[in-house]
Amino acid sequence: MLCAAAALTALTAAAVAQSAPARSLKSPRLDAVGEAAGPIRDSLIAPRGTLALAPNGYWGGQYRTAAGELVTIYASNSYPVDPAIGQRWADFLASLVHGRELATVTVLLSTSQQIDGICGRQALACYSSRGALLYAPGEDPDAAFSAEAVVAHEYGHHVAASRLNPPWDTVEYGPKRWASAMQVCLRTKKGELAPGAEDPAHYQTNPGEGWAETYRVLNQRKLGVPESPWEIVSQSLFPTDAALKAAELDVTTPWLSDATTSRTGSLTRTSRTRTFTVATPLDGTLKVTLRSSAGLRVAVDVFASTTRVAHVTGKGTLTRSAAVCGARNYRVRVQELAGRGTFRLAVATP
Repeated sequence: MLCAAAALTALTAAAVAQSAPARSLKSPRLDAVGEAAGPIRDSLIAPRGTLALAPNGYWGGQYRTAAGELVTIYASNSYPVDPAIGQRWADFLASLVHGRELATVTVLLSTSQQIDGICGRQALACYSSRGALLYAPGEDPDAAFSAEAVVAHEYGHHVAASRLNPPWDTVEYGPKRWASAMQVCLRTKKGELAPGAEDPAHYQTNPGEGWAETYRVLNQRKLGVPESPWEIVSQSLFPTDAALKAAELDVTTPWLSDATTSRTGSLTRTSRTRTFTVATPLDGTLKVTLRSSAGLRVAVDVFASTTRVAHVTGKGTLTRSAAVCGARNYRVRVQELAGRGTFRLAVATP
């Protein structure tokens, strides 16, 4: 009787399994990148331990694209194993504007239940910058969003995490050229933008989300696919043509470090002051270093328009830094206080 009951239970379970609709991993389409009709709610998470070669509950691995690039894609075991669709997702990502960061991301295409557990309720996706892990839906979350739009948005966060924008967090402020074009620093100081804010009240003014959406728009235009309405973040973050060009450069030619230029001069009885204009097309940190000849004591002042933002006096080697936040040129004034002689001025700009 026990065996018969067990057999009956097994048969019933099998029948239920057969009658339940099977999940289907979506085969991605490039023209679906623009299908989003509201905020793409996501979250940033801390990595959960070391990623195994094959994560528990997922199938997949590395796929090689036609260009020879390797892309790491895993799909939930809730979806039937189909390497051909895994390859299509790798090709989809490789079709987006990208750089070397493509080789470092691990995309985990997950069910809504898995995303709820990993990313938090109400989130459509999430990203871990430390682990370069991107959790995204393996099927359209609902009629308002395509899985492709969510993946493209989230990949924008991965691009940001793979770029530099000192002294700011790139995921929160966006990459350097785009953030400078959009005046993120200055607008944040004015209270117009809220970097890092994921709460509903401030999500639309989060420049990190504005960057991710700009990245999605950039791809829509490059691919020539229908462009979705700008409804996800504030209209004030909609990219100008200049901002889109800056964004593309951020992806394809990442900013790496400050550039240093040098000037020389002399201070004499008849020429006691020298002033230099320094172009600062990007926000960041301006650093001036002056080395004067023996016996020469000077004052070094840095001005943004008429506002003095740095000042130092003394002999020998003098150094001062100032934040570049919206101003597109600065004046550096070197003034003799005592003695005569020459100097060398090095200016590092973003």
